[in-house]
Amino acid sequence: MPSRHRPKAPPPRPLTDIERFAQSVRESEEADRRAKQARVDRKAEAERRKLDAIEQAARLKRAQEAHQRAVELVKEATRSGRGAAAADLVWREAKADLIELETGHRPAWASRPAESSDAQVADESEAAAADE
Repeated sequence: MPSRHRPKAPPPRPLTDIERFAQSVRESEEADRRAKQARVDRKAEAERRKLDAIEQAARLKRAQEAHQRAVELVKEATRSGRGAAAADLVWREAKADLIELETGHRPAWASRPAESSDAQVADESEAAAADE
């Protein structure tokens, strides 16, 4: 039966001073490149978060304005005695939208808007996948 021992590879020869220096320079350059890329990535992430915060603030402001308009509609409907049901429905939707933006959860008493809920669920799914 033949021997199962394979010949060992010869031990690596020791590096010369020049080779060690070149290796050190390459490692240093790679570390510098990784650090620079990390800085660029952090800056891009900060910019993305800043834009997200600005967009969220704008959505919140629009929802607050819509809620205020709905309150005015309810007041006018109460004064005139006409359109109270429609005004109340508008107020409920505006209030639900506002609560959802402020808390992140739509109130249980509020129905989801038909068209925007499907698009919003898809947007939230994409955002959750991007965060992971």
